[in-house]
Amino acid sequence: MKGGELSPPFITLRFGIALTLTCSPPTFVLGFHAGMRGMGMADKDDLGRSSDMYVAFAFAAADVLLELDTQGNTMFAVGAAMALVGRGAKALTGQPLVKIIHPSDHTALSQALKQMAGGERVRNAVLRILRPDGKASEVTMSGYRHPSVPDRLMVALGHPGGFHAHKEDRVGETGLLDKDSFQAMAANLLESAAPDDPYQLTLVELPKIDALSGDSAAQEALTTELGNRLKALSVGGDAVGQLDEGKFGVLHSAAVSADSISKSVTQAAAVVLPDAPPIQATLATLMLDVADVPPEEAARALTYTLNRFALEAENGGNLADLMKDLQPRLSATVKQMNDVRNTVTGGDFDLMFQPIVDLWTGVVHHFECLVRFKGEDNKSPYETVTFAEDTGMVGMLDMALLERAVAFMRSSVANNDSLKFAVNLSGYSLSDPTVVRRLKEILTTTADLRKRLVFEMTESAQVRDLKAVNDVIQIIRKQGHEVCLDDFGAGHAAFHYLRALKVDNVKIDGSYIKDAMRSNEDVSFIKAIVGLCTELGVTTTAEYVEDAETANLLKLLKVRFGQGWYFGKPLRPSSDDIRTAWRTPTLGWNKGLLHFTKG
Repeated sequence: MKGGELSPPFITLRFGIALTLTCSPPTFVLGFHAGMRGMGMADKDDLGRSSDMYVAFAFAAADVLLELDTQGNTMFAVGAAMALVGRGAKALTGQPLVKIIHPSDHTALSQALKQMAGGERVRNAVLRILRPDGKASEVTMSGYRHPSVPDRLMVALGHPGGFHAHKEDRVGETGLLDKDSFQAMAANLLESAAPDDPYQLTLVELPKIDALSGDSAAQEALTTELGNRLKALSVGGDAVGQLDEGKFGVLHSAAVSADSISKSVTQAAAVVLPDAPPIQATLATLMLDVADVPPEEAARALTYTLNRFALEAENGGNLADLMKDLQPRLSATVKQMNDVRNTVTGGDFDLMFQPIVDLWTGVVHHFECLVRFKGEDNKSPYETVTFAEDTGMVGMLDMALLERAVAFMRSSVANNDSLKFAVNLSGYSLSDPTVVRRLKEILTTTADLRKRLVFEMTESAQVRDLKAVNDVIQIIRKQGHEVCLDDFGAGHAAFHYLRALKVDNVKIDGSYIKDAMRSNEDVSFIKAIVGLCTELGVTTTAEYVEDAETANLLKLLKVRFGQGWYFGKPLRPSSDDIRTAWRTPTLGWNKGLLHFTKG
């Protein structure tokens, strides 16, 4: 605590991107040769080869190499300048770099040059350049102060690569990334992390400003002004996102201090609201220690943390309170991710099986495969599965469960034409190209199970690209596997899903079934769902069927299948003999088929 003020909490976060070496050949070659000779590392015969190797390496990382003075004047230029900026390298020499930069990015360029002159490396700043024909295009700029000539800057220009945000990824006209795009950029940077060259994430929360109350134009003006100033401090000149109203995130290098970010807030407010009292933002700089975590999992942990931050902010939390326990929460998140990974890769889980019964015939149509983690027999796996989905690890879990189910279906206790099994696939998994590739590989080996292996698409987070997911579903169906849409009517799995996804069965969410005997409204919803599905040629399943009265009502409503404790709780085969393994107080064999025997 300083002067009665709380200093921002800091949590170690190590993440960065691959280093791009940039410089101009003339001064670099002299310094490089002198250094090599001084260390006894090169002789006369090596000098030409060393300079050639450096220049080749530099051009592999950039299109144009520049040497600037600290005022931004181009002292030397070489490379494919005509293709990149519409001017030859010679035309750039002797000209200030700002001359070809779009006016809206002059502040960002000035800040980048200032950072380089101060000894800070600038990496992949995205700037718009003005071509001679008047059109604007984007380039990336990386650079550093010359190590042996302090009044020179070494700069590289290249084509944008990696994550690239478009206008639709931004908040209104402010130019700031929306929450999802900001998370994507942060994840992109983490996935190319260099642990010895860290970035930091600072969360900024503005106080309530009376002068802005009800003035949307002034609010947008402040957001835009603040965003432009924060961009100048950020990685790549574009790593600033609006996470919620009055809440922002900025990704920056360790050389950018919390004080400089706080000053940007004060200066932005002074420009937009010159007559208002100075404002003091709440800052929290997050440094996630991910030294022992794979980069892709570090990115997922960061995304999960930002999502939790935004969610708790929506529920009335403020930044200062939320940050108090953030380090232990982040540590717990990383530990839980490691636990999930170890559980999946180590196979420390079991499958249990709950019957889905044909309400019209009493025959067991199939069993749903449900995961149970070892040591947690009496605990619902919901929280773990939801966590896996929220952190992007559910694809790993889904594929492990599918492989376990396939092996089980071929075992002596389940290898029977009358026994069908349904495996859950998250909508997230069906949206992940890596998981989809693995799924296709597995399906090439399951020709013997095509009529017995069923898939249920589960959903606890909204799927954005329904067309891509439907393409995967149709691949599954063309190979002979039925596909069911789970939890229909709950959350995001509403009628537009049924319009976009062609499936064989719809499982009506249990919230409609539980109160159907007491609620005419729920009965009306069930009728509407069944009627629509009938028109589309899709069968229906009701979950949470707990008693005979509900089962009979569902038959009257023309629901085809039922699932719930009335038909049987999740079970494990009671023996290795298929004739006795599936017998329970509610299930028994009759003419080669398992039947519901109660009621």
